[in-house]
Amino acid sequence: MKKLFFSFFIPAILLSAVASSGQVAIDKISLVSYENTNANFCFNNTKLMAGNSINDRYIVYYNSDTVFLNVFQSGSWTKKTVYAGNKIVSATMTFYKDTIWICWKEGIYIKAGYTNDKGKTWSKVMNVSPAGNVASPSVYASNNGKIHFTWSRDTIIYHNVYNNGTFLPESRSLSNLGAQGQMPSVIAIGDTVLATWREGPLPTKVWFRSSFDRGQSWNKLSSAPTTDILALSKDPNIAYSYDSATSTHYVYLAFDGQNKIYLQRSTDLGNSWSAPEIVSNTGKLSQFAHIESNNKGFVGISYEQRPIGSSLYDDTKKDVGFTYSTNWGKKGTFSMDTLAYTNNGFGSAYPAFNKIDENNFYLAWLTKDTISNKINVLERLVSLSNTTGIDADEQDMRQSIGIFPNPFSMQTILQVNKNFGNSTLTVYNSYGQAVKQIENLSGSTITFYRDNLPVGVYFARLTQNGNIIMVDKLLIID
Repeated sequence: MKKLFFSFFIPAILLSAVASSGQVAIDKISLVSYENTNANFCFNNTKLMAGNSINDRYIVYYNSDTVFLNVFQSGSWTKKTVYAGNKIVSATMTFYKDTIWICWKEGIYIKAGYTNDKGKTWSKVMNVSPAGNVASPSVYASNNGKIHFTWSRDTIIYHNVYNNGTFLPESRSLSNLGAQGQMPSVIAIGDTVLATWREGPLPTKVWFRSSFDRGQSWNKLSSAPTTDILALSKDPNIAYSYDSATSTHYVYLAFDGQNKIYLQRSTDLGNSWSAPEIVSNTGKLSQFAHIESNNKGFVGISYEQRPIGSSLYDDTKKDVGFTYSTNWGKKGTFSMDTLAYTNNGFGSAYPAFNKIDENNFYLAWLTKDTISNKINVLERLVSLSNTTGIDADEQDMRQSIGIFPNPFSMQTILQVNKNFGNSTLTVYNSYGQAVKQIENLSGSTITFYRDNLPVGVYFARLTQNGNIIMVDKLLIID
């Protein structure tokens, strides 16, 4: 026991940020809960902690017959039962204002429920998916209140959205038919929805897809994965940031491959990706990446790591890996093998990195106390100061543009809040195909003519110097 409790009092560590004048502080390890040995975290591409602040937050975990929500308020944790059932797997959570959503797999269904009173009472449990061979639920609340779900069913990746009490009538399939889609991850910013997953057969690769209308329609599936450089890439996790100083939208993919953690970055909402960069310690074996970011330039990635030569099934050799950048995840700006480990002698499994607000994040993980035969749920605060960029809340990408009239039949005017120059407007149809492009635009307004475009839903994207200024939907009618 001495080794375990020594780990709880490791002093806070202040680390100089890479390529920035900011600082990242990693606090001491704290005990969230002490559980029976069958307690689990969902280890794949999910969110496990959320909240309003470091003093008002929540963490989810489960065993085979119960989903638990631990609530932190007034300086202490209180455990509540979310749901009691059978064959429960992969409980995950999201948070919108005062509503906590929990999603999990039980038998042949993906299920979900929510609470508006911090876990005192719960909604009726709803089936998110049809019955089938389902797995790997991921849930995310957009900042407009829409709740997005992804999961796999019979090797296909699906998406649905909960909006004002109802789901879409049919779930949308995202992955390649006939392939082996697994481990999806989803995030949303306003009406923009971003999804990623791994796909087999071996060697597995990472795929990505986007929607700009709350998931009702999706861009055309790419003919290739995000990278074909690696012999193996799997279990992707996704994050998004907006740099208001440069009007740049960053999308980040973190995944593991060949026992290393890789990062890819996009500045055009996933139309193109940087080459994969190794961000983990290559002197160790790593898997299960979790990524979070803010709108100030900070990107953090946690993962499970173990010594070379150790068994994948020996949890006693595992520890919490963590790396970060304070310069928008640019190549060469990640810390290497940051000191964030448990060092408790019992080993660590399934670490996750969780965003609470723009300046506060938490590492969370499990470790098995082999002396008392218990599972410890542990956490460690990662806090930021003086990071780069301008403080900005996550925002709907549509708020900086006005379109009038919309719908329109002959022409419409696009109005942007700021002047732009040497810009390009590209219009896509509902299949993600570019159907019209106007170059060398400048000013703050654009008169857009329908010309020969048929009636339908379109998406307009304005770019300047490779950065996206706006994305919005156009409706053409007769």
